[in-house]
Amino acid sequence: ADAAALASHIYGCRVIQRLLEHCASGQLTEMLDRILSNIEVLSKNQFGNYVVQHMLEHGRVQDKERIIDVVKAKILDFAMDKHSSNVVEKCFEASTIGEHAKELEGKRAQLVDAVLGQPGDVNSPLCEMMTHRFGNYVVQRLMEYSRGTERERIYRTLSALPIDFKSHQHGMHIMNALQKDFKEFNQDVSLG
Repeated sequence: ADAAALASHIYGCRVIQRLLEHCASGQLTEMLDRILSNIEVLSKNQFGNYVVQHMLEHGRVQDKERIIDVVKAKILDFAMDKHSSNVVEKCFEASTIGEHAKELEGKRAQLVDAVLGQPGDVNSPLCEMMTHRFGNYVVQRLMEYSRGTERERIYRTLSALPIDFKSHQHGMHIMNALQKDFKEFNQDVSLG
């Protein structure tokens, strides 16, 4: 059976997830290759996204790097889709606290750059994501998993955006997270 078709099936996706958990990657090479060649399609599928997330948790380092590269290349597209936004969130988790986090630091930095855009860019992906019903969860995960100097960069980038946070239902989530989790930069975050 075709691994990509199986990964998109209500029960097939669970079988593949169990294989990822219990089999050595050497036993799954052909299946992993098929899944990796369909990352974008599977990520946007209601069942396939769970397989991609499972690869980010249980896969080989090179599999995780490949997934992050595909996501990074189309960050807005992935972040604003109901199913693939969960894959983006998992990319941040896997590359920050996952089994191969140390090896994924470089890819993680590239993913953060893809979201934040260039300094001073008011049209960065971050700007669109934070007021979007699925994208705002990606921004919240980015904030949750931010480390060191990234935290200040995220804070400064969000603070500089010309958005009235209060007028956007989803922007309020971001403002609340800034007030709660980024206190070290400003005790009184009054954005928008």
